[in-house]
Amino acid sequence: MQRERLSIPKIVLYILLVLIIYVLQTTLFGAWSIRGYHVDLLPALVAAAALLDGPAEGVIVGIAVGLFYDLGFIGIDGLYPLFFMLFGLVAGAMSRLTLSGSYISMLLMTAVEMVVLGLVRYFAYLLPQAGASFLLVLQQIVGGTLLTCLFCFIIYLPMRRISRIFSDR
Repeated sequence: MQRERLSIPKIVLYILLVLIIYVLQTTLFGAWSIRGYHVDLLPALVAAAALLDGPAEGVIVGIAVGLFYDLGFIGIDGLYPLFFMLFGLVAGAMSRLTLSGSYISMLLMTAVEMVVLGLVRYFAYLLPQAGASFLLVLQQIVGGTLLTCLFCFIIYLPMRRISRIFSDR
């Protein structure tokens, strides 16, 4: 089995894209909601990197996304980098075995990621602290997931372009 080599310029571009989406999400998208649901595009970056390039890129982008979540003081420190790292690893492995790097595959993986992330958030801090209603939280998870999937093309198109540029070399 041949070992894959990481492309440092590709990783730098991916992390730069993570930074740009983080800034847009905390400024523009953070104040923007549709029927009370907010767009959260950071998880889509992990799914796209893992599906387009494999587990190594998925893990690296996952750690970067998790660190930016922690920078925003959202939740328990260290939980997000761990979650996104593991998701990048699993999604990257699945992309090698069963899924293609298509847009539909990315939508499916992003939807799964958003639902699992919402459930982790619920059981990690909403249930113990506030005893939040599961049905209300589930409604927010589904609404946020659908809204994020609607705007996933914003992530997929530049990620696919970066991936193709560096896969030709």
